[in-house]
Amino acid sequence: MIRNALPKQLWRDDTVGARRRGSFMTLGLFCLIVCMTFVAFSVDVGMISLTQTRMQNSVDSAALAAAMEITYAIENADEDVDDVLIYAKTQASNVAVAVAQTNGVYVDPQTDVVFGHRTYNESNGEYDIAWGQDPPNCVKVIARKDNDDLTAPDAKMQMLFAGVGGNHFATVRAVAVAYVESRDFSRSMNFDSYFADEFEDPASQLPQAEIEDNLLKVWQDLGSPAFGNMPWYPDWVTIPGQPASGPIPHIDVTFKGHSIDVVSTKDLSNVVLEYFNGNHQKFEGLTSTTGSFQGTGGNSGQLIRKAWIKSGTNDSGDGPGYGERFNFYDNATIRKGLGLNGVAYPYSVGSWNNYIEMARDHSSSMTNYYESEIYAKGYRRKFGIMTFIHYLLKYESGHWETADLWKTRHYPFHSVKEGEQLFCDFLENLNFSDHVGLVSYDSSHRVEQTLSGAGMPTVDISDNPLTDDYQAIRDIIEHKQAAHYSYATNMGGGLKDAKWLIDNYKRIGSRPTILLMTDGNTNTIDSGESTSLPAGWNWDELFDYDGDGVRDYETSSSQFRYALIQAKQAADAGIMIHTLSVGSDANTDLMRAISHLGDGIAIVVPGSTSVSQMQAEIEEAFRQIAAMVPPAKLLNPAE
Repeated sequence: MIRNALPKQLWRDDTVGARRRGSFMTLGLFCLIVCMTFVAFSVDVGMISLTQTRMQNSVDSAALAAAMEITYAIENADEDVDDVLIYAKTQASNVAVAVAQTNGVYVDPQTDVVFGHRTYNESNGEYDIAWGQDPPNCVKVIARKDNDDLTAPDAKMQMLFAGVGGNHFATVRAVAVAYVESRDFSRSMNFDSYFADEFEDPASQLPQAEIEDNLLKVWQDLGSPAFGNMPWYPDWVTIPGQPASGPIPHIDVTFKGHSIDVVSTKDLSNVVLEYFNGNHQKFEGLTSTTGSFQGTGGNSGQLIRKAWIKSGTNDSGDGPGYGERFNFYDNATIRKGLGLNGVAYPYSVGSWNNYIEMARDHSSSMTNYYESEIYAKGYRRKFGIMTFIHYLLKYESGHWETADLWKTRHYPFHSVKEGEQLFCDFLENLNFSDHVGLVSYDSSHRVEQTLSGAGMPTVDISDNPLTDDYQAIRDIIEHKQAAHYSYATNMGGGLKDAKWLIDNYKRIGSRPTILLMTDGNTNTIDSGESTSLPAGWNWDELFDYDGDGVRDYETSSSQFRYALIQAKQAADAGIMIHTLSVGSDANTDLMRAISHLGDGIAIVVPGSTSVSQMQAEIEEAFRQIAAMVPPAKLLNPAE
């Protein structure tokens, strides 16, 4: 019985085990399905995440590139472009599409690139974006995979394990917004329009024909006024004598410095010359009504100061047989020859006498003064409107002296004015919410805030002198002239005021920038200012341009150092400094050092070129600076 029972028990145990193994297989199959679902979910989620990341990186790059392209397109648009904003948006859209495509992501230029205008809201201290509003300074780029058409480039994403979890397709979307940061600009000349002798290298001045053309333009801009009987081109002055009366003749004497030409209505008897060395020389036995006379023998080459012309019965009583006297160094005599006696001098400061003395070179007030710049051009002791305009530009160029010079094209200052106007035009067209202020510096310095006067527009931006009222800035610039307030150059003071303007009026989130311009050398500082270099000043560290550890610039000039100190303080405050040097007399080494301190660019427009070339180069410099916006930045699309 025992043997018979044992197999039966064993059979029963085997049947139970078989049923248990079946249960485990069912459970295992269920677990496998669950596991596969999780695996499918994990793989699909990973693919979605990877695709999302790739799309996001692509639209980030596309948005940044498109934002910067707006500036580039506006700057480089051809003249035949009718609407520069449409052109800029088209170019920016193309760039966004190309950048995304390079990264393997499709972007529809019609629907996936959106432009807007980002502005600062002073009421809440935040920036607002108005999508679809011009001019654009903000770009949104969208990449999407949400199209039900699986053959489309933006088709929904098909899951790798489609059907296992029930989700066949996924919608993926990435958005990037990039904007160009606005800037707060604080921006701080006529050697090329007259026969200047201030150049260290005279060969660097404009050609004489260019200078003479400039002088003509200045005269024309003043309204082409007539002054007595002065011709445009300087010439020898002919001085009329007393009117003819009976036996007394009329005599004209043309003064040529070392000689004279005489024309009388009667035969000449004798001519007496007085030279600057005090000698007198008498020419007798004359029988003609005309003659030319100059020193001979020991008096050869002597400058003539006076002449007595004996003709008919005239007599001066100044010496034996001396005729009518002509004093070439009496200003009234020269004014008479130029038709200026009784003609009022036309401007606030200066005089006909000062002009005459400048052109003639010897007088009681300018004894032995040598007007080398006039002599070198062939106008020695000649008189004419051309050299009078030269006199105004060199000696009476301040607004308090010759107020109307702001109307004239005197260079390089006029080119700078034109460039500044273009600069404002470009910023206005770009409309990236850039604000501009104007600082002028000379012996002193000031923030320009107001404008008024006869024939001038009224401007008052004193409430916010760092402004986006570009027309106000244009008006102020338009009505300035070289040496408007005074003659010296206080560059350090100008930088100090520019920093003050930015410190007090810059906007949150803007990029503070100074554009420092000059056509000369800084040569003065404010009274009481220290020019001692601050502690820790290291020339090797601050002015190592090429990275070799050795200074590339150093100066011992107190005026230069003062400008560098002010530039360093501005740079330490986070202000970028660009420099623009115009003309041959500008200190380009100092300007480069300042721009290096301010992490900006140094642009040089040299002299010794034509006016048209100078103007074109200055305008291009302003375009370059205006277009050199800070790198575009990404913005949280939710903003």
